Amino acid sequence: MTWRAFLIGVFLVAVVAAVTPINDYYVINTYITGIHFPPGPFFLMLLLTLVVNVLIKLVDPRRALRQAELMLIWCMLIVASTVPASGLMRYWLPMMASPAYFADSPDLSHQDEVLEATPEALVVSKNPQSVAVRRFYEGRRPGEKVRIYFKSWVKPIAVWLIFIGFFYLATFFMGGMLRKQWVEVERLIFPLARVPLELTEGSGQKRLLPEMFHQAPFLVGLALTLLFALIRVAPVFLGKAQGWLPSFPLASVLANTPLHTMAWFNAEVYPLAIGVAFLVPADVTLSVWVFFWMAHFEVAIADWIGKPLRGGYFGGFMHWQQVGSFVACVMMVLWAARRHLRAVVKKAFGRGRGIDDGAEPVSYALSFWGLLLAVAGMIGWFMFWGMKPLTALLYVALLMCLLLVQARVISQGGILFTLHHFSIPVVVNGMTGGAAFGSSPAGQAAVVAALLQYGSMADDSREIISGHAFNAFRISSVFEKRRRWFLPIMLVALMVAIGVCVYASLRMYYMVGANNANQYGTVSTPINNLRNAGAIISDPTGSAESH
Repeated sequence: MTWRAFLIGVFLVAVVAAVTPINDYYVINTYITGIHFPPGPFFLMLLLTLVVNVLIKLVDPRRALRQAELMLIWCMLIVASTVPASGLMRYWLPMMASPAYFADSPDLSHQDEVLEATPEALVVSKNPQSVAVRRFYEGRRPGEKVRIYFKSWVKPIAVWLIFIGFFYLATFFMGGMLRKQWVEVERLIFPLARVPLELTEGSGQKRLLPEMFHQAPFLVGLALTLLFALIRVAPVFLGKAQGWLPSFPLASVLANTPLHTMAWFNAEVYPLAIGVAFLVPADVTLSVWVFFWMAHFEVAIADWIGKPLRGGYFGGFMHWQQVGSFVACVMMVLWAARRHLRAVVKKAFGRGRGIDDGAEPVSYALSFWGLLLAVAGMIGWFMFWGMKPLTALLYVALLMCLLLVQARVISQGGILFTLHHFSIPVVVNGMTGGAAFGSSPAGQAAVVAALLQYGSMADDSREIISGHAFNAFRISSVFEKRRRWFLPIMLVALMVAIGVCVYASLRMYYMVGANNANQYGTVSTPINNLRNAGAIISDPTGSAESH
């Protein structure tokens, strides 16, 4: 770790955070941070490795960026990529403005009750006529200058940052406890971490290009991939509006067959996904397909026997089954790591003489006590808004399950794109038969706080922070010196990303209007979560039974 690598990383994090909102959510170009292996940061890493480093070597080879420096920059970029993407900013700001703006929406029932129950400190305003809220969604009027209503946003952003801080810290402390177990004991593959590691191997040597670029199989694969990319984009150069992407039209072919209930999508060909699959063990890739078909056939068989599942592939039965699989996965992960975790706990209490954490990026004592305090902080935050202690404990436990399972799937399977279908607040309400939150004003406020948090940070897990954080922990093995600076640097990257992205996003929304951006993040997701809040507040028992 060096100062120049840190400063380069901070600068590039700021660039990604500034550009992503308008690129991903208004222009809707190729997403910069759209998956667990974000294309934007990878392009910047290619630029540093193949252009910047080559130019430095031509002038003074001794000053070339070494692999450890490049990997520090990569870790900062991928960890920070969760902020402008679906891990936070795509939904966070709209969720804070949506309760007031959609209060009069004819598509939503019980929204007066939701708005009344909403804690004022968690939203921009509770007034449906608020200029700050309406301009956020509708943009500036013709001839007006762009005005960002910062005063209306400062308080809710500050209040939410308390929870976000606990949320991020809990993720990193969990990674600090499990890094050695997953990397050195279980030897998980970490396919998405292997790509930048192999790309930058030998970067500090005299050769202009890293070792990978001197291997014939890699060069052949690179040439074929570039050829495929040129073929894909060729229609655009010939006057077409879009490029060409080969796909198998499963949805249309099976539309009128007995298999139509299986929620088919067209199978599209992505070379990146195919390439990553080669890094994953065969048993893992096989299991992905096996469970994919099992889930789809469950829906089809239920339909064939005359007992269709409510909601089909995305309905309540599949949601509960997925929750059960997440809990079972966490239990297996913790059981496999039981000896290691026992040693970590002993170390945290000063009795773990048989385990050495001197080479760990985060000490075991800090990881253990930090995780407990961060989890307690999240529980206390929810309790402050009226949530019952046991409900807050259950909610945060499921939230941590989500983080851990996503990290495991990405670390072991190299999955580029992951989504879950269940809503944690709805599941908590269902598990308790509607008694989790209660019908008091405090309980209703807790419902809204839970749905706002879930909608902002966990509803869409395609760029959830745990996958990026655990990949960064795997890469930290190449840091020979100053490993204990790893966590502070990652936190700095997150803070820079949040600060820059808040400004860039607010400026974009107040200029063009959130209604004119990608409505999945600004309209659909907020409405879905507000609808769930309304259902739980108006009829908690009925909502639990219907899910």
